Formats: sequence, C-alpha cells, structure tokens
Amino acid sequence: MQNSVQYVPFVKDDENKGFDMHVHSTASDGRTTPKTLAKYLNKHGLSAAITDHNVISGVKEALDHSENIIPGIEVSALEGPHILVYFDTYRDLASYYSSSIQYHRGKCPHMAVDILTEDVISGAKNAGGFVVSAHPYGYGVSVRGVMKGVDVGVIDPAVAGELDGLEVICSGMSMRLNMRAEQYAEKNGACMTGGSDAHVLWEVGRAVSVGCENQTPVEFLEDVRKRKTGVCGVNRSSGQNLLMGACMTPGYIPYVAPAMRIHARQSWMRMRS
Repeated sequence: MQNSVQYVPFVKDDENKGFDMHVHSTASDGRTTPKTLAKYLNKHGLSAAITDHNVISGVKEALDHSENIIPGIEVSALEGPHILVYFDTYRDLASYYSSSIQYHRGKCPHMAVDILTEDVISGAKNAGGFVVSAHPYGYGVSVRGVMKGVDVGVIDPAVAGELDGLEVICSGMSMRLNMRAEQYAEKNGACMTGGSDAHVLWEVGRAVSVGCENQTPVEFLEDVRKRKTGVCGVNRSSGQNLLMGACMTPGYIPYVAPAMRIHARQSWMRMRS
C-alpha cells in the first residue's frame, strides 16, 4: 500500500508491518509503562514511535525491551501545536533533547515549552530530526496542530511549509479533519504518517504507517522520507475519546495551576492574532 491512505483498521499480514507513529507512555501522560508497551509490540508484531510530551526517558526504557521502537518525542510548542520529531537513533534524540528541549520545559512538563513553533521545527530539522505535525487540525477550541494554528492566525502558513510531513490519520481526530490533513499533504508534497495518539494500551495500533514486514525502524523512516509508505487506520468514537481522556486526567492533577496559566496564555495569543 505504498503512498496510499486507507480509512480501515490495519490487519497485519506476511508482507506488511504496522508502525504506530504516535504513542505515549507513563514517562509523560500515558497510562502504560514503556516496558509493557515494548512487550505488547513484540507480542503483536508491531513497531511504534514512543513520542512522550517533552521527555524521552520512555524511549530509552522501551529500547531495553524491544527493537521495534522508533526514537521520538512530541514537543508542545509555545502557541499550542504539538510537533512530532523522529530520529534514527536514541543517541541523536538524546542530543537534540538535551540541547534544545530539556531546559525549556515549564512547571507542567506535559504542556508547552517556551519555544515558538517555527523554532521547534527549525531546531529539530537542524539536529537531523524528521518533523511531522501531530493531529494537524486538532483539537476542538485549542490549537494543538500546526494547521489549526494557521487557520486561527497564530502560525504563519510559511512555517507549516517547513514541516517534513503531516499525521494524516490520527485516531483522536474525526475522519473529516484527517481527510483535510491528507488533502493538504497531497497538495503540498508532504510526507504522510499515521498514529493512534494512544495513551492507553488498547489503543496502540489503531492507526499506523505501513511498511514492509522485515524493515528495521531506521529503514522504515527512510521510506517514510521517500514517501514509500502507506497509512492505515480508523478514528476513535466520541465515547472512546472521552474514556481515554478520563484515563489521562490523573497525570495532570498535580499541575492544575500551571496548566491553567498555559491555557490562558495560549488563549491570549489567539485573541491577539
């Protein structure tokens, strides 16, 4: 299914392998430990990018238990957009994290760093990262995707043009918004990826990028860059999104006050624009 997008559940076979490009662990606001995630991937013949919010410790732990891990991070930019960054090796990811992200985190570690979207993108690319907008038109009234930021005026369209790719199937988004992302990617020649945005174990693999069965994560990422991979998956229902949100809530309780300040600042940025 090279360079195709299919809105159906992924079914593994002897030729194709699913790479869930957007998964969270207990290192940030997920509810599954990196070790458990790694064992789940091994058992089900999947690969995944562990992309915790503004932290990389989950990647390191998962790699101790599985070779089916793509080193990644989801950076929450100052204006609100979430940006997925992937690397071939954990060493490269760690170098980027220590130089560009670690000392820019706020009191709510899962939420915005003090770096503008354009600087997140340019910094990650300069470090050799592969840069993708997570849920490009997400989420609701919040700006959690780069294209949503463009729509409401807080992101310059030229900044979106610097992305390597877009997450064209994100299980947390509606099919309508996923299709908008796909159409933008096709029109602008951007790479396309798929990810579940799973914060609980049973969501892993709901949306994936599709590569060849025997590919290593490094080989797979190279094919994504060359637009040789497909995307396959389905979105969650409203009820499923609510359930996952409820599972995530405990991780934010200690950070209510700083989280409210971040939301207020981002709302002010939207109104000012």
